Amino acid sequence: MRLFLCLLFFALPSAFAQQPDQLYTASKQQLDVTKVILAQQAAWNTGDIDRYVSFYKNAPDTQAILGAPILGLDAIRKAYHVSFPNRETIGAIENSEITVRALGDNFALATGKYHLERTKKGGGDAMGTFTQIYEKTAAGWQIIFSENT
Repeated sequence: MRLFLCLLFFALPSAFAQQPDQLYTASKQQLDVTKVILAQQAAWNTGDIDRYVSFYKNAPDTQAILGAPILGLDAIRKAYHVSFPNRETIGAIENSEITVRALGDNFALATGKYHLERTKKGGGDAMGTFTQIYEKTAAGWQIIFSENT
């Protein structure tokens, strides 16, 4: 009987052990990059393409895949203005399921889903995923690579 009680005493705590806490505390880096994503979304939703693009790093090797690879901030800005020439084509975007992963102290990878809501005339709704690589610069976290699929 004592052996049974001893086994029960040691077995019960593991049987009723709490599951790992599902809450997650994001790092400052993750929060800072997420703030950039949300600020970029806000710029988009006001129809401000130039502000939206301002979150990209101004460097010749900054790249956005917009149907084809585009290099450099000026070329990226021009491509966005060509693809989204007016408020109707810009529509409203909502990002979700955002995940930010540190790639060292000065780089981060962000992924998530987007849903672009537009009128039929504006091109219709679109949805997909995004991948962005950020670099921590003197100006803050900036996009150095972006792709929407």
